[in-house]
Amino acid sequence: MTTDPPFDLVLTGGTVVRPRDVPRLADVGVRDGKIAAVLSPGTAVDATESVDVTGLHLFPGGVDPHNHIALSTSGLEEYRTDTAAAAKGGVTTMMYMLSNGGSYLPMLEEHTTTAAAKAYIDFGYHCTLMTDEHVAEIDQIRSRYGLRSFKYFMHFRGDEGQYLNVEGTHDGRFFGIAKAVAERGDLLLVHAENPEVVWVLRDELIAAGRDDLAAWDESRPPFVEAEAIRKATFFAQRTGCRMYFVHVSTADSLDQLRKARVEFASDALSAETCPHYLTHTSDWAGGVVGKVNPPLRTAGHPEALWAALADGTVDTLGSDHVGRQRVAKEGGIWKASAGFPGAPTTLPVLLSEGYHRRGLPLQRIAELTAKRPAELIKADHRKGDIAVGLDADLAIVDLDRTRTPDPQWLGTFSDYSLYEDMPLRGWPRHTLVRGRFVVRDEELVGESGHGSYIRSSTGAEAK
Repeated sequence: MTTDPPFDLVLTGGTVVRPRDVPRLADVGVRDGKIAAVLSPGTAVDATESVDVTGLHLFPGGVDPHNHIALSTSGLEEYRTDTAAAAKGGVTTMMYMLSNGGSYLPMLEEHTTTAAAKAYIDFGYHCTLMTDEHVAEIDQIRSRYGLRSFKYFMHFRGDEGQYLNVEGTHDGRFFGIAKAVAERGDLLLVHAENPEVVWVLRDELIAAGRDDLAAWDESRPPFVEAEAIRKATFFAQRTGCRMYFVHVSTADSLDQLRKARVEFASDALSAETCPHYLTHTSDWAGGVVGKVNPPLRTAGHPEALWAALADGTVDTLGSDHVGRQRVAKEGGIWKASAGFPGAPTTLPVLLSEGYHRRGLPLQRIAELTAKRPAELIKADHRKGDIAVGLDADLAIVDLDRTRTPDPQWLGTFSDYSLYEDMPLRGWPRHTLVRGRFVVRDEELVGESGHGSYIRSSTGAEAK
């Protein structure tokens, strides 16, 4: 007769929120960084440490599928600052978009090495495919780094991608990239916009003297995104490529996605939206600070997106996090940098504005923030649920905790937050990554360098 070794940690008295299941009271045992048991409440166990989480809800740690790094003056130091901040919002894995005009192999080596030394939470990557060289090295990227997800910018025509050192593209290249990704059974993340229409509208608005946040939306109106999604879904159908549309921002785009799924009888089309499209509009008082691409939209679009989260049209929440400071927003709407921090506030937005205000079920929030992104990037062998054998990544939430996000407390490289004047109800009290507390009682207690590189389940396991 054998006796199981004691748990390293047991969490008692909490309510476990699993994706696609009804929340229920349970105790959770952790051993060697993994979830070792989900137990009936009050089960007698032997554990090195026991923590009472009565009254709190245990969510699977957030898998944020959409982040950017090194687009500001901080460089790769954001692997330290912004992963720590994300942990305060219950995020335990961040997936970063890498964009580079040349080979990705040296870039991946630099980023994985630096992140392993600095990150508080786990991390992975999507590489942007824009050149023939990128396509030619897909197999090396897959074999060396276990990547099974790539990105394509439809709007990087002309000099649009110059700021990321990416050359202009065209539909023929898009079709070829979709075909190459499809042949390998991988996922293509698509930024869908028609830039040629944008150029015309932008020039008209500049000539009219417009320099406000609403003008940014008017230069890239909803149909520009929706038309590009329609084209991309046709390419997906022709090539068999699994496509994931990042930062969907409009009701028009949702309509096109629904039509394409029916017309092509396809379950291979996935969609992400971002918290800021759920909470902010183009008349926001913060003005140019709210510049992002795609733009904040007019009233009506946020509620359409909330409905799409509830009915399954939208699969995931990605923060599209960028560590920009206010100084990068200077120079007017046409020169200001696009993007802002968002990773630490994604879960609180969904709890406050989704669960409390609109009745979005907790299990659906767990699916949107953890399970579905983990499935799409093929990390669900380790992430995305509270089940025996998975990493003990947990966001332990006080549903009634109200906090107005203070940029200094959040601690991102950015010196502001879109939500710094907006009280949000529902915050993690503790965050665990592979069984270790990274945040405890809302304060950072983890270690820089605890983060681990995440590979796809069809590649080699993490180093």
